[in-house]
Amino acid sequence: MLMDAVIGGLSYLRAHPFVLLQAARNAARLELSIPIDLLRWAIDRRPRGKGPERIELFDADPALGLSLTVDLYGTKISVASKIEIESIENNDSELKVALRVTDLDVQAPPNSPAAMMIQSLDLKRPGSLMNMMPQKHAVLVSTTDDRFVLDLFKIPALARNARLRKALAALSFIRVDGVRARGDLLAIGFHVSPLGIPAALGRARAV
Repeated sequence: MLMDAVIGGLSYLRAHPFVLLQAARNAARLELSIPIDLLRWAIDRRPRGKGPERIELFDADPALGLSLTVDLYGTKISVASKIEIESIENNDSELKVALRVTDLDVQAPPNSPAAMMIQSLDLKRPGSLMNMMPQKHAVLVSTTDDRFVLDLFKIPALARNARLRKALAALSFIRVDGVRARGDLLAIGFHVSPLGIPAALGRARAV
């Protein structure tokens, strides 16, 4: 699997040499570049039988376009939106991601109960819709209009992963200021605080 990934990555770079140039330009702006095709590759190899039946990424510069199909009690629901990550906060006990969901489009089979329910929703303010739900996932910290704040450490598998927590603790002197799509690349803007390195290493040792 690892060798397949390496070979696939080298083949991608040979077919898209401009990616290295764009990545170098982004690096000069303190941005880490990730090919969106790499995300598509990971999505294609996700475990089957869990989660959405279909997940696709599309160009929505500067946002990342996401389209998926879910099975809701036997009814196929298609969802598409643009997602823009504003910031990522890596604290002692939290891994918060703030993002905006815009241009949300939800489609269900015509004349189905799901379609009638969707027609009554204000899709321009998806965050406000979440506030109307009687129960919310523990990951969801807050929602307002089109803005969502998630705490990924509320996912038990991540919270229990000591290696991940140690690695994130060691990197806590780096702040992610935003994630933007630029062409075929996902550009992650970051700010480095050298004065925070001792504290970050101390956090890592304490995990």
